[in-house]
Amino acid sequence: MVVGVVSGPDDAVDEDKLREVIFTHHVTYPQVRDRDLALTRLFDVKGTPTIVVLDAHGELAYNAHHLPTDWNALLDG
Repeated sequence: MVVGVVSGPDDAVDEDKLREVIFTHHVTYPQVRDRDLALTRLFDVKGTPTIVVLDAHGELAYNAHHLPTDWNALLDG
């Protein structure tokens, strides 16, 4: 499952711009708001985009600002 995380409190996120980006880039996966930055801190997000992959046990398997070289190995692991 892919989920987008939008970090920042309400006064820091432009909802109109967010909707525009989602529409323009044909984003079809759900977006969740991280208003208190709990997910941002938990996964040590330093910028956008950050790709975080959790394994079947909920453990961190990947965290970076670029795509992994081998998605299949990462997702099968």
